[in-house]
Amino acid sequence: MSGLPIAIIAAGRLGAARLEGPDQVVAGSAGTWELSYMAAQAGLPAGSALAMIRRWPSDWDVLQCRSPAEPGFAQVTIGAPCRWRWRTRRSIDWHPFDHVFELDFLDALPPGCAVSIRFATRAQTFIEEASPLAVRVRAGDAPWAEIARPARRVVGAAAHRGTLIAPSDVAAGEEFELAWRVEDEWGNPALPPGRPAIAGARVQDLASDQTGILLWRARIDAPGLIRLAASGGGLPGADSNPIRVHAQAPDRRVRWGDIHAQCAIGCGARSIDAFFRHARDYARLDFASHQANCFLVTGEEWRETEEITAAHDMPGRFAALLGLEWSADTDKGGDRNLYFPGDSAPITRCSHEYVADVSDIASYLPRAEDLHAHYRGSRTIIALHVGGRTTDLSRHDPALERLIEVHSTHATSDWFLLEALARGHRMGVTAGSDGVDGRPGASHPGHQAVRNVRGGLVAAPLRRLDRDGLWEALWARECYATTGERILLDFTAEGRAMGSESDAAGPPELTIAIEGTGPLESIEIFNGTTPIHSVALRAPDAALSDRVRIAWKGASAPGNFSRARMRWDGSATLSAGSFADAAGYAFDTPDEGIVLAAPQRLEWRSMTGGDWDGVEVRLDAPDDAQLAVATTQISACVPVGALAAGPARFADAKPARELEIMRLPVDPGPRSWRGTFRDTAGKPGWNAYWLRVRQWNGGFAWSSPIFVRLPERAG
Repeated sequence: MSGLPIAIIAAGRLGAARLEGPDQVVAGSAGTWELSYMAAQAGLPAGSALAMIRRWPSDWDVLQCRSPAEPGFAQVTIGAPCRWRWRTRRSIDWHPFDHVFELDFLDALPPGCAVSIRFATRAQTFIEEASPLAVRVRAGDAPWAEIARPARRVVGAAAHRGTLIAPSDVAAGEEFELAWRVEDEWGNPALPPGRPAIAGARVQDLASDQTGILLWRARIDAPGLIRLAASGGGLPGADSNPIRVHAQAPDRRVRWGDIHAQCAIGCGARSIDAFFRHARDYARLDFASHQANCFLVTGEEWRETEEITAAHDMPGRFAALLGLEWSADTDKGGDRNLYFPGDSAPITRCSHEYVADVSDIASYLPRAEDLHAHYRGSRTIIALHVGGRTTDLSRHDPALERLIEVHSTHATSDWFLLEALARGHRMGVTAGSDGVDGRPGASHPGHQAVRNVRGGLVAAPLRRLDRDGLWEALWARECYATTGERILLDFTAEGRAMGSESDAAGPPELTIAIEGTGPLESIEIFNGTTPIHSVALRAPDAALSDRVRIAWKGASAPGNFSRARMRWDGSATLSAGSFADAAGYAFDTPDEGIVLAAPQRLEWRSMTGGDWDGVEVRLDAPDDAQLAVATTQISACVPVGALAAGPARFADAKPARELEIMRLPVDPGPRSWRGTFRDTAGKPGWNAYWLRVRQWNGGFAWSSPIFVRLPERAG
């Protein structure tokens, strides 16, 4: 083991600490460390305490002294007779250092007394250049003081999967950059085991200095819709996102971004420089914005945010949008994302709760009404979201608040859009990560300690790849959201784009074109809160396979990750016949999934946040066999033969949850769909038309609404 020097000593008054153990650890892997503390010459009086604290996003194992057989076991040795106790707790007072393991000493520690905490733990599941561990001491009733902050580097694990990423729009014969993004099982950059072969384009190898990325210079000579294919290279093959190859350079190109995530400036992890590099070079985004909670950002950190955001703004390659999250409690208006047009902007805060310097107290905007009044008339865009403090939709300024987030690592929250539309708000949709792991555009929930699901993306057709082009699209609400897949979604009403407002003499014709990253399962058309049409993607007499999907979705309550999370641990059994070839469906983390696959019984772990999870399995069973599903939320039983007539669905409204059991088709259907629809039942006044698209792989896309005002009917 190698040691890390003492980071800070509180003037020698409280003693010294040293952490010994691996300096570098693989994400999610186990290791053993030892924290050694030595009391100063004055010793510590009875009632003192020693604590080790991890930051808010950390999902290192929670330490415990209860059992060596359980994760995070800590063995404590004290060099003098002493009564002591241990406990774990969340410390809001020390935010963002929240996860506390504490030793309380009931007796005094003599001068120079040594305390050893030897602990075996799994490392956090996300990469970090320096994952910190704060060591703090309290002498009797005195205030806590930090005496050390050692850190360890966390790197990616072995390669698990590859994703082939290409631009969504190119011109025939135009060269573009093609990337093979290699991830470990937790979503971190991993070393590629080899270079796959690419089919469907002319390619030339390029060098890459980004871990987890292989690059090619590529060209497609003929116009059309193309999906390139990667095969070999030591990982399962994969198709690229759909690519529209235009005969001439298109006026606008769909670009992809994550405009809601944060790093260690705020309550997250990693530096802001690493944040933007991850977005551009690893996640392969076209644009991003850093959104630190306003009550955590010091003046110095805001100046760093301005400087680094500007440094990463590269017109033609990557748009970095300066931003801040105004983070008041819901009863004062709730979280709102602010996007500024230039390189700098005065910082405004809902409070100085965790900022000691109050010299800029004039920036204090405690309520949503204050925020609106301050920015009204400026070129500021505000987006509403389901975050730690969900936005109060009753406090809305339509001149500023143009966007609403329907998916993040908190949860899938299209209920939020439905509520906004029910209130008459006219807003475009976005998705992002709202991630605190410093991995914008590729954020995963790990052990689901502070998040539930993987992050999403927002897409926008831009006339130019720069801040002004991005600004134009976001302000116009001409954007759409996905759960992370680069689905192409074109949606117009009488030729008018997503986000637009217009008058019409009669019911408009809606024109839809979708190119999925996998086969499409369903397309729903809404007018406001009402579903008005569902597209039939499979013929009613389509052949069914012998595979069954058991899937579930739900949220315990509308809101952030802690309110939304719903546990679905369960099992499936057969009264006759057998299961075979079981596989997971749409799980978000290795902590979820199948834990037992026996011929007559399946067992799984699962947690949802408004999204779908499930299992797919081959059934060899007679029609009269009973398929019984038991979960912590819904349990049901269906005859196997009944599934030939269609899916069996079981649902509750409060809390919102659903269990679906269905035979899967032999052919899952098309990856492309084009069509039109006219809403003959459109009502006088404003109508908000939008789409929700579901793929067979569990991915979703949502269009921004198109707002059409219809006249009063004659008579």
